[in-house]
Amino acid sequence: MEVVTAAAMRNIDKRTIDTYRVPGIVLMENAGLELLRFLQAQWPDLSQCRVTIIAGPGNNGGDGFILARHLWHRGTPVQVAILTPVRQLRGDARRAYNMARAYGVPLVSCTTSAAWRRFARERQHTGLIVDALLGTGLRRPASGLYAEVIETVNDTGQPVVAVDIPSGLSADHGNLPGPHIQAAHTVTFALPKCGLLLYPAAAAVGALSIADIGIPQPAIDAEEIDIALLEARDISRALPVRHANAHKGSHGHLLVVAGSAGKSGAGVLSSQAALRGGAGLVTFALPRSLNAAMESQITEVMTLPVAENVAGALTSAALPDLTAFLSKANALVLGPGLGTHTETVTCVHTLLQRTTVPVVLDADGLNSIADDPAVLKTCQAPVIMTPHPGELSRLLGVPTAAVQSQRLNIAQDFARDYGVYVVLKGAGTVIYAPDGHRWINPTGNAAMATAGTGDVLAGLIGALLCQNLTPLQAAQCGVYLHGLAGDRVRDRLGDSGLIASDLIGEIPHAAQTLRQVAV
Repeated sequence: MEVVTAAAMRNIDKRTIDTYRVPGIVLMENAGLELLRFLQAQWPDLSQCRVTIIAGPGNNGGDGFILARHLWHRGTPVQVAILTPVRQLRGDARRAYNMARAYGVPLVSCTTSAAWRRFARERQHTGLIVDALLGTGLRRPASGLYAEVIETVNDTGQPVVAVDIPSGLSADHGNLPGPHIQAAHTVTFALPKCGLLLYPAAAAVGALSIADIGIPQPAIDAEEIDIALLEARDISRALPVRHANAHKGSHGHLLVVAGSAGKSGAGVLSSQAALRGGAGLVTFALPRSLNAAMESQITEVMTLPVAENVAGALTSAALPDLTAFLSKANALVLGPGLGTHTETVTCVHTLLQRTTVPVVLDADGLNSIADDPAVLKTCQAPVIMTPHPGELSRLLGVPTAAVQSQRLNIAQDFARDYGVYVVLKGAGTVIYAPDGHRWINPTGNAAMATAGTGDVLAGLIGALLCQNLTPLQAAQCGVYLHGLAGDRVRDRLGDSGLIASDLIGEIPHAAQTLRQVAV
């Protein structure tokens, strides 16, 4: 599903009105009716519920007036607080106001702080608040009366349904510009907006619903949108299928080059996740001194002990064995727990230059190229990079805070310039492709913020690469499946206490759930 900025949505609306001759008031009427249907589904006793609608000056307020008219017509006790002088209402918003007024909907002017406080006291026992104050056109932080209203609404403890976007949030990014509504539900129209999906703003959205208001698909297609939301149905179509005559060799052989003294568990997690992700064979290449311990831990994974230095890290002397083995592999995971010893960094660079199979570059593999990312331009095979924000900050030479505040755009130039796929991990993982397209992942949760979950993701993506998915498909399926496994574990264990190995056993169950999604 496409994801839009405020400007893109304005263009789509305008194209719908100008080219497809759908009047703006019709789109507004459709929005109001979709809001009504949503409220009726969520509150079956809606006619017994006191509803307060807070309307602002623009089309967001107009949607609120339409909703108020329909609620009033159906006997629901509703009252509308209007936060702007009526004389300033324009266009479709004014038409919607006039219709609501003609129906006799209680409309209360609250254009001063005193008027708002009086209204709030009178409506303190309301059962439901609808936020139709500020829409996607927000250009500066909410202040003055609007900020006071937002604070009052949040303090009521009543459920809030936001119209299109919680007031005070930006449609374009996930930052928090200032005071904002904390919604229980958000009903957005036609397409999700970027700011609804990116954190920390996404935490204020509540449960997100997307309502069809009659925008024709060609009006959307003409916008050439390059941001999308990963969806279960698309992932289910791309997942590998096991045929009746399958054998281990038909599902690929993954080489995991990982581990160093004190960090050997990273390679174990990646290797086991790869097997659970469907790889037919997995070989874990690791420093020779760690081999005996690892063989006792990972029964189904083969090991390839290679040369190491006195610190227990890979050296260039390991390259002949690794290079020879790559001729038998279908994909390579490079980096988990490797360390950044000088000889190990040289080994990483050389493997990147020599491999002809697709690579998942993770953890210390990323740190090994941070000072010289130009090595990526010498790669013969596709590379999927899986940095967390700190690792990407080192690659880009910017503060981690800058990465987090610009998650949707920060790696776009890097992916294009180096011809790589970038998976920026974290809440609302973003996948960047070399052609400039980006995808936001909706699965996953805060319980996954624990050591080793990134190693699991690297192994899972590697497994999907071995099974002949394209690099983009492997990244998309791996990220979505990883997050879904985490959601399933969270549902069982709660919001804390999850450990990375919990995800591994859940991967097949999550994949089976996806395969059952209707196409």
